[in-house]
Amino acid sequence: MDTGCLEVVVKRKRSTLMSFLKILTIMLAVCFVLLGLMMWPALIIGAACAVAAYFVSQNVEVEYEYTYLDRELRLAKIMNLSKRKEIGKYDLEKMEMFAPASSYHLDEFRNKKVRELDYSSREEKKPDPRYFMYVGGDTKLILEPSIEMVEAIRAFAPRKTFLN
Repeated sequence: MDTGCLEVVVKRKRSTLMSFLKILTIMLAVCFVLLGLMMWPALIIGAACAVAAYFVSQNVEVEYEYTYLDRELRLAKIMNLSKRKEIGKYDLEKMEMFAPASSYHLDEFRNKKVRELDYSSREEKKPDPRYFMYVGGDTKLILEPSIEMVEAIRAFAPRKTFLN
């Protein structure tokens, strides 16, 4: 079965902390630049706050893109709806398990010490759309794939992919 290329884009829930930091750094930058017109050392602090505001604003709007292509799952992070950064490539031949978050098939992995990477929307939804993928024995990916992507992964690794 040739699936071609499947792509899914998941928008991450907006972080309240990052939104607050963005507003705070912009306000501090404006205040210190205005204060810097009278005392030049405050201008340097204002410039530093402006740079901080730029970097914080890049992480307010975040989307994750999953691409399934030729037995490989590629993940990318789209920051501020403009900048795309490759996060990683995962060979599905090294996959140990792929199942929904509520699946009883994950019981043997629950107490395992692994590195957890959350690439989901981080929103509470009913039913839970998240899937856990254990890759390489030491990494747990939390994803929100589409039904087509789950079926494509299941077609490749039917004994490692579960739907319930």
